[in-house]
Amino acid sequence: MRHALVFFLLAFAFPTPALPAQPALPEVGTYDQLLHAIREARAASEKRVEQAVDREKVREAWETGKLIDEHILHHKERADYGKQVIERLSADLGMSRSELNRMVEFARAYPIRAPARKVSWSHYRELLSLNDSKERDEVTQQAEDQSWNRDQVREEVRRRQHRTEAPVKLPEITPGPLYTYQVIRLKDRLKIDLGFGIYHDLPEKDAKKFKEGDIVSVVGARLPAGEAGSPRPLNQGGETPPLQLAEDAVPADLFTYNATVTQVVDGDTFHALIDLGFETTLAQRVRLRRIDAPEIVTADGKEAKAYLEKILSRNQGRILLKSTDLDQHGRPIANVWVQNRPVDQELLDEGLAVRISE
Repeated sequence: MRHALVFFLLAFAFPTPALPAQPALPEVGTYDQLLHAIREARAASEKRVEQAVDREKVREAWETGKLIDEHILHHKERADYGKQVIERLSADLGMSRSELNRMVEFARAYPIRAPARKVSWSHYRELLSLNDSKERDEVTQQAEDQSWNRDQVREEVRRRQHRTEAPVKLPEITPGPLYTYQVIRLKDRLKIDLGFGIYHDLPEKDAKKFKEGDIVSVVGARLPAGEAGSPRPLNQGGETPPLQLAEDAVPADLFTYNATVTQVVDGDTFHALIDLGFETTLAQRVRLRRIDAPEIVTADGKEAKAYLEKILSRNQGRILLKSTDLDQHGRPIANVWVQNRPVDQELLDEGLAVRISE
């Protein structure tokens, strides 16, 4: 009797949680009604799954950023360690540096735990551009209340930024002259350095005219910086075209080429056919030097890729490209111009990439 009384009292003190009410199912008297109802049930299910995935992505982003941040803090006495960690993780995880940096920024913006909100990771990637936490919460609440998509959040973020922040402007850069090279010595032979590890033998007739370290250009082909689309200097009958000493050129002017884009990979990477001169064309994957675009698997990444394709197609794919360095994967990184305008600045202006500190 005593046990029965205890159970009775507990039932009132701790009632069993009510199960969520099941939605009323529609009439399915005809086959068409059945088919329509199943399709609607499937669409609703897919939406719930998508929302669950979005919530889990937010948690993953926060946990990843928190782990990286705590690791960096553990080694804070080591100069530039954070940058080195991000670069290594980018290579090992196959994620862009910008995505990893945003995850760290996300964890720092919410230091206690991942925010339990109804917006997705793509929303938070836009919201992180707002440095003021109160303003960020205001936009988050608006996004929830009005069911904003990512583009609507981006528009509101940009509107608020334009009131308080100056746009990111990259330093002015200009391409060097085309078909201009340095003479080097390789295995006791003077050669013309075409770039990308490719060399052209300096003919015997020119060996007495030029010495190691001289900067030379093809006669009649050394155009002012920025003029693309010139006739390429062909070898006459297999002979090296006439060369002249480029007395006003310096090493910083070298390695500017005409190129034609063949494929865009993502928002900061593309394939191109690069005209090195001397009837030499190189097919090469190239990455933009000064910016980092979102991963291609994200909606932002797809938008950045589409915009880069738009830019690079303006002149039938013809571009000017200047490359002197390689990235961590051994691929060229380059400054690129289309119709004399730097490509990276346009992507920054559209909010489709972030600047890489050099």
